[in-house]
Order: sequence, then C-alpha cells, then structure tokens
Amino acid sequence: MADFKVPPHSNEAEASVLGAILIDKDAVISVAEFLRPEHFYDERNGKIYKAILDLYEERSPVDIVTLTDKLKKNRDSSKVGGTAYLTELINSVPTSANAEKYGQIIKDSFLKRELISASSKIVEVSFDEGTSAGQALDKAESAIFSLSQRHLRQSFIPIKEALAESFDRLDELHKASGGLRGVPTGFKDLDNVLAGLQSSNLLILAARPGIGKTALSLNIARSVSVDYKIPVGVFSLEMSKEELTDRLLVRQSEIDAWKLKTGRLEEEDFTQFSEAMGVLADAPLFVDDTPGISILEMRTKARRLQVEKGLKLLIVDYLQLIRGRNLENRVQEVSEISMGLKNLARELKIPIVCVSQLSRAVEIRGGSRPRLADLRESGCLAGETLVMNADTGERIPIVKLFNGEKTLPMKVLALDKDLKVKPFKMIKVFSSGKKKLFELKTKSGREIRASANHPFLKIGGWIPLENLKAGDFIAFPRILKISNNKLNNLNRDELALLAHLLGDGCILPDQPFHYTSADGVNLGIVQKAAYRLFKINSRLVKQKNWFHLYLPSPFPLAPGRPHPITKWFKELGIELVHSWEKRIPEKVFNSTEEDIALFLKHLWSTDGNISWKCLKGRKPAGAIYYASSSELLARQVQHLLLRLGIQTTFSKREDKRGNYRKMFLVSVQGAPNQLKFLEKVGAVGGKGEIIPKLIIKLKEIDPNPNNDIIPKEVWELVIKPNKEKLGLSWREFAVKMEMSYCGSSLFRNGISRERMERIHSFLKDKEIFDFATSDIYWDKIVSIKELGMEEVYDATMEGVHNFVANDIVVHNSIEQDADVVMFLYREDEENPENVTLEIAKHRNGPTAAIKLRFVGSRISFYPMDTKREK
Repeated sequence: MADFKVPPHSNEAEASVLGAILIDKDAVISVAEFLRPEHFYDERNGKIYKAILDLYEERSPVDIVTLTDKLKKNRDSSKVGGTAYLTELINSVPTSANAEKYGQIIKDSFLKRELISASSKIVEVSFDEGTSAGQALDKAESAIFSLSQRHLRQSFIPIKEALAESFDRLDELHKASGGLRGVPTGFKDLDNVLAGLQSSNLLILAARPGIGKTALSLNIARSVSVDYKIPVGVFSLEMSKEELTDRLLVRQSEIDAWKLKTGRLEEEDFTQFSEAMGVLADAPLFVDDTPGISILEMRTKARRLQVEKGLKLLIVDYLQLIRGRNLENRVQEVSEISMGLKNLARELKIPIVCVSQLSRAVEIRGGSRPRLADLRESGCLAGETLVMNADTGERIPIVKLFNGEKTLPMKVLALDKDLKVKPFKMIKVFSSGKKKLFELKTKSGREIRASANHPFLKIGGWIPLENLKAGDFIAFPRILKISNNKLNNLNRDELALLAHLLGDGCILPDQPFHYTSADGVNLGIVQKAAYRLFKINSRLVKQKNWFHLYLPSPFPLAPGRPHPITKWFKELGIELVHSWEKRIPEKVFNSTEEDIALFLKHLWSTDGNISWKCLKGRKPAGAIYYASSSELLARQVQHLLLRLGIQTTFSKREDKRGNYRKMFLVSVQGAPNQLKFLEKVGAVGGKGEIIPKLIIKLKEIDPNPNNDIIPKEVWELVIKPNKEKLGLSWREFAVKMEMSYCGSSLFRNGISRERMERIHSFLKDKEIFDFATSDIYWDKIVSIKELGMEEVYDATMEGVHNFVANDIVVHNSIEQDADVVMFLYREDEENPENVTLEIAKHRNGPTAAIKLRFVGSRISFYPMDTKREK
C-alpha cells in the first residue's frame, strides 16, 4: 500500500492561537505582524482568522460575540461551524501566553508546504524537455529566493546597537585621517559632494544618447579598480566586452582611440598598450556583457562575485535594457527593475551606479538641462488634483504641495504590494513643466486630468493613459481610512447645524439668515443647536406647506462684531454664498468615521432622498441619492461616503427646459451598498422613517453579480497560469468550483470577490488571494478627452510607486528608488568638450553642478582643472 504523506500542519497550534485570541484581545497583536489567513491548513481556521484581522483593522474588540457577527456578515458562520466551534476553540487553550509560539508553528508548517510546492514545480520544470537547463536553474532559484524573501522578518533593533555600528564607522573614518566614507570615484569634486559612493546606495547616471554616460561610468570603474584596487563589477547590456576593453585600454594608455580602431599603431604605442594591459590585468575589474540580463540573474552573479572576489561597487549600463518580467506595460517593468536594483544594493551593502536613458522631453522642451521629471516612464497630473493627508483626512491640491503651502514629507494613501490601501510617505512634489492634458472620466463619475503617459492600474499592471480606452477598468480604493482622526473635531451640535445650513440654509450677506424645511424634526434640531451653540432665539414663520426658521443675532451687529454664524463660517473657512457655490469645510474631513456619518445623516435629511424603488419583475429596493446644485459639494459628499467604505455614482442632471440650474447627484446603488449606507448613515426626520422596513427588504435581495466585480482579464492573466501550474483542466476547475462546465464563455465576464476566494481555496495562490481580498474597487472608464497644455506635477513616494489622487490610484516617478540622481549634459553644443555633471538629487547631502572636460580622442572625462593635452 502506498505511503501517502500528509502535508506539514498542526491542528493543535491553529486551534490554540485562535483560542488564545478569543480569551485575550491583546493576543492578536503578537501574531498579526507575521501570521496571515492563508497560513492556516484548516480552511475553517483561515476564515476565522481573516475575520479576526478584519475586526482588528477596524479597531473593534475581538470576542466571541463580535467574531460571530463578523462571520455572519462574511457569510462564513455556517462554513466554520458557528458559535459551537468558536466555543470549542476557547476551551482548547488555558492561557494566551504562548500565542506567538503557536503562530510561529503555523507559519513554519505553511512555509514547509510552500517549499514542498516549490520543489514539486522545480521537479516538473526539470523534467520538461522544452525547458533549457539555464531556464530551469533560473526558475528554481527564482522560486526558492521568492519564498525566502516573502518570509524574511525584519524586527526593531535597540538604538544602542545602531549607535555602536555608527561609532565603528566614524572611528574608521577618523583613523583614515578624514578619508572618504564611500568608494572614491577618481573625480575629486564629485567625491567632495558625495563623500564617495556610499554603501547600499543606488546612484542613477542619466543623459540623452551621445553625451557620454558609458564613458563616465567606465572612467569611474577604471579609477576605482586600478587606482584604489577596489573590486568592481560591470554589467554591460549595450556594449560587448571587447568594446569595453578597448575603451579601458585607450583611457589607461592615453593613446588616440582612432589609432586603436584602425590599427594604425606606432612602435611606442605598443609599449604603452603593453603597460596598460599589465595594469588592467592586475585590476580587480570584472565585466559581464550578457544582453537582456534580468535582475534575478544580476543578483545571482553579483552575489557570487561578492563571495569570491569581495565586490565593492557594481555598475549597470543601462537600466532600460534590463529584462523585466514580460509585464503588460513597460512602466511597471522599469519600476520593478529600479526597485530591484535598490534592493540589491541594500542586500549586498554596496553602491550601484546605474546608467539610464533620459526621455525625449529634454529635446522637446528646449534647452539642454534635464529635470528629475525627465528620468521617468510615468506621467504627470494637473495642479488641482487632490491628494489626501492620511493622518488628518485633509485634501490638498498637488500644486499647493509643490508651492510649499503644506509641509512635506506627508503621509498619503497608496496601494501596497498586497493590494491593500495603506499610509506611505510622500517625500517630494515637483513640476514636470508644461504637457498636454487629457481628462479621464469613470462610470462612478470620478474625473482626473493627466498627461498621456501617466499610468493607471489595470488587472495586468500599470498602463499609460494613452493606451487606455473607454470600457477599460482601473483601480480606485474601496475605502479611505485615516490614521489620526482626533484633529479639529466638531462637536455633534456643530456637525448637525452645519449640515442643515449647507443643505437648506440661506446664509447670505445682507439677508436675514434662515433655514427652510417642512420637517418638524429637522426644524427642532436646527433650533436647539443654534441656541446651544450661539444663544440664538430662532423665530418660526409658516409659509404654504413649509416653514422658515429665522436665526437672528443674539446681540446688536456692529463693525467688528458680526453675526455669530458669520464668525463661525469664517473660522471654518467657508463663505456666505448661494447654494450652487456651497462647499463642505475641511474640518469635516478631519473627523472620525462616526462624526462623518453623523454629518451626512443630517445633510441627507435636507437634500437627500431615501424612498422605495419598485420595478416590474423585481423585488422592492431603495432609491437613495443626494442632490445639490453645487458640483463641489456633491463631489465632497461622494468622497466622504468613500471614507465610510460606501461606493457611489456621481452624475449630472440638466433641466431640458432651462428653467432650473444643473443638479449634481450622488447615488447609492446596489443592495449591499444601500444596506451599508442605511446602517451607517441614514437620515433624521421624515426621511428616516422608511429605513427599518427598507433594510428588511434589501436583505432579501441577492447581490447583483455584475456589481463590484474583478475585470474579466483576471481569468487569462492570473487564474489560468495558476490553474496550469497544478495541471488542472478547465473541466476539472469547474468541478472544484461546483459549477457546470461552460467552455470559453467562462472568460466573457468578470468575477466576484466571493468567487475569487473560492478559487483561492483550491489554487492556493497569493496573487489570487490578494485580488479576492484587495482594497480595490474596479471602475470602468467612460471617456477620455484631449485638453490643452498646462503645467503638470508628480511626486516622490517612499516604499511604493503610486498614491491615491482624486480618489483614484495613480502611478508616480521612478527616480524615487535612487539615493543619488546625476545628469550629464552639454550646455553649449558648439563646445562638446565642456560637459556638466549635475547632482540633481542627493538624499543624504547637498546637490551641485560639476564641470568636466570630455576628450573625444580618449573617450574619457577629466576634471576641468586638469591640463589639456597638446
């Protein structure tokens, strides 16, 4: 009988860690950092742990009551065994003291299972006759390295240890009598600015073709290896090793390059060449001219060179020729390559100088001096684009960040590798000059103005706007959470009064302030809040079938003594304007989710609608929307609802007869969204009376599978490759999905998040899990319109290559991975000898412009103060 081995796992550890969390709410803190739901072998336990993490992220208490409720909302309660199983988990562990140890056992077992899976794939690839040995080796190393990287943990270290290391470095510098801290380049002025090439730094050397990028990088490689005997590795993706060797010989021997190329050498030239060859032969300089090399291959070769020869400096020529992962677009590939180089520098603890080609923007713009914006394959955004402060909720136009009106660095929201929206630091905002803009609009009514090459996120990766079209789906956040929501809070009376006055108030200069409503509850709220806040004794005047509630000043008005509501509005930063000019003040955006919900509850009681929607052949549903003649206010309402995780659609409605102003509607559609709105927000007064019955009816409606879907491209780009890894046919796949086999029609539609989770349950792929549980809502593009030329802006982020702007996920500059960015350019084309090396970015030091002299006959650069040859 065959000996079938059960994959490594521990039912006891899984039950114990869950039980520990249920008896001690703080136990989750000890495991949340490293333990994920997919680490659990028992699917039931994975679902329970996912619900626990959801509660933890929502800052809700974790106990049997809240967990049971969360599982019910996730429709997982019956799948995991309900309250009975949770009670069993609690009884299975006497103490929570060992929760972290239990968690580590679970993760270790998962890692072994992953290793078994990776090993199986390596065996499968090795048996594949269509795969070369080199490809098999690359895939094997990639699989194992990827596994090790995913499960590495970096912990806090005591500052005492860091200080000790810092002292050792400073002591070495002192003993060296002021010597350079980094690798010397051979160019004194450059070394003075950079203090040498620093360990773990990525330095970008960029220029347009023909300026001398390769020549300068080779000059540095020769000087470091020959003059200082420091081991240097060069990856040359453009030139062959023979061409590089010739250039090095020309520089070392100081003989005319043309003589070497044509073979017209004199006797003394051979003597100089022989001496140069001897010097270069003794230099620790190593060259690899593999074309189209990948970051993985570079990493393997560089590691080996460091172990065998003590590698101290790596030069890569050049960035755009490095082979990526064959992604759908080059933007994402270049971003991953630059980040890969930075990670390699950190891993090997050496400086990496990477040569890069500049975009044609330098030539198109005119002038010779490059900008940081030219070192990019990403685009730029219009100045009014709103970026949200992730600490306060304040929304700031990107141009104000560029002008310094708000201090940087600032935490903003961005999409992490696991497709979760999290806070990351925005380090810098810069102008990219003037570019032609395009206006992109989505089905949800969101708009953004960007340049043609600005990338947006599709299923297949980052796609420039110029390659997008109507019907494509792009990413925006499902919810916007801020980390610190205790700033500038308004009290409940202020929130209620402000909402009612923005909705149905008439607060205009030279007119009596009043509030109009036919709802007695709303009138009472405004009357009481006005008195409690400002001691206003309001006056109620009946009209036809509504009332005016006048809000006179409690004291005589005089210069310097305005109406208290006027003073209050000024403090809030809003104006006394007509309805179509109204806007919500920033203090509301600084509020907690609870206070935002309260504000919207009262605002909805004015110009909002909650009513029955009865269509033939369908169950009764809700018609829920907010209407305003102010486009800005309506867009602010849409944003505030997203802060609560409620998806909406913004639209415009025009009066065809021209009697009324254009109205802007924010609609809440779909049973799940409407339920969330009614339970979190709702309305006061008469408009709220319908809510209890409407909630009952909405719970009877099955969610529409065409809403909130992952675009259909996910079948081909994500699901199919993972299915094939396991050797499953589509028919076998359908059996595991418990659905009938329907051939190619399966790929015609998008897929729900719930179904994606079911697919993950048997394909067990992290990418599938990330899509199923992501913080992304996929919104369809409805139009892209060409506009005119405007000044545009982009940002530098720390740790990621994107940020949330106008509530849409957008890409940003690739220069952010570099610690140093250097531009090489000629200011005067008629004097090709004179070249400027500009240090445009220096993360840990000053910037500068260094003058160099280029000698074409030597294909070399020299400091400007060196003597010219005769």
